[in-house]
Amino acid sequence: MELNKMSRRKKNRCLKIIFNDLKYNNYYVSKFINLLMISGKKSLSEKILNNVLLKIKQIYNINPIRIFKKAIINCSPKVDLKKKKVGGTFYQIPVSISKRRGIIKAMRFIKNNSINKNNSNIVDAITREIIDTYNDNSSSVKNRDELHRKALLNRAFSHFAF
Repeated sequence: MELNKMSRRKKNRCLKIIFNDLKYNNYYVSKFINLLMISGKKSLSEKILNNVLLKIKQIYNINPIRIFKKAIINCSPKVDLKKKKVGGTFYQIPVSISKRRGIIKAMRFIKNNSINKNNSNIVDAITREIIDTYNDNSSSVKNRDELHRKALLNRAFSHFAF
């Protein structure tokens, strides 16, 4: 018997390996540099993040990587909403996510909220957002709380889970 050539079964995707940053030897820093990168200009995003970490070090006089990691952990969500169509209506179903996915979403929250601020300097905007997230009063933390609130409201649809 011949196997079905159009299998709809999901294939196991191998994860792309991201190496630690050369200067700080940290996964979070290298991931955020890749997230900041626009049009393949990695050196520019490295300069931006290095300036951000230097400013944080000037303000707090402690290791800026600890502040950066704590800020990311503070705004990383534990659940996410997936859309599913049931009977002609789309439902948002709360799904728990992995720690890795939560970290990626937290970095996106920080990046998007710092870009949306009306600062002319991206370094100042990202620095302010990271410091506010570290202190638990930024728009990134509000995004996480709003996501958790939506998941709590839609928990009645969790029986539609994938």
